[in-house]
Amino acid sequence: MVKNTYPKPLRKPGRISLVVEDFDHLIEDQGTRVRITPAILCPNRSGLDIDTSSVNHPLDCATCNGNQTIDLDASAIEEWAFIQSVKLSEELDKTKYDVKDAYMTTKPDFRLAYWYKIEMIDQTSQFNEFIKRTNDNIDYTRYVSSDTSDGGFYSLVDSFGNKYVRDTDYSLTGRTLTWLTSNKPAVGTLYSFLYPTLPTFRVLDLIHENRYYYDSKNKPYKEPVQLPQQAHIRWDYMVYNKGRDID
Repeated sequence: MVKNTYPKPLRKPGRISLVVEDFDHLIEDQGTRVRITPAILCPNRSGLDIDTSSVNHPLDCATCNGNQTIDLDASAIEEWAFIQSVKLSEELDKTKYDVKDAYMTTKPDFRLAYWYKIEMIDQTSQFNEFIKRTNDNIDYTRYVSSDTSDGGFYSLVDSFGNKYVRDTDYSLTGRTLTWLTSNKPAVGTLYSFLYPTLPTFRVLDLIHENRYYYDSKNKPYKEPVQLPQQAHIRWDYMVYNKGRDID
């Protein structure tokens, strides 16, 4: 077995050595706290063949709540990451950005993979979705509600234009929406619900999946290390349907 214990070479004047710890400190200093949750693809699909991209997935899938992925919540970790918007093009000195996409750089001690869920812990967003009334008094939202210091913004309207008030007509805990009185949408009908959530993304592409370096700082030999990954991420609810719950 070959070992990387050969003496490190003499550096030329002006040569700068990369220091992994400096990358970590920069990400922590300039980055934001995120929760990274591993995920696997939901197998509840029809028409599965060799070309796995040409399959159908039910919108109301109970296995994954319609997300097309199953999140492994027990393996989630909290880390620091640097997130920046994606620059698409420049026209007439005017920069355009694709607001649903971003780049994310993480520290090397945790490895990303496709479809992993990324939540920005200290930020708040708003999500608007369609929910179908069930036969009991409990419905489920796609995301966990996230109250901010100002209480967030909630709005619930059914297909007849009737509006319902939180903590009067319904309560919301996590993803569980509980109807409190007989004043509620009819069973089987759709209603629109706007509520605060954590900004949530999915990993679409790994830009620097394999990026390595040999660290020789204060060492008599070169030690192989893996540098931070960079990933292309997109708003979770825009990954499959470009922002619309139902086409």
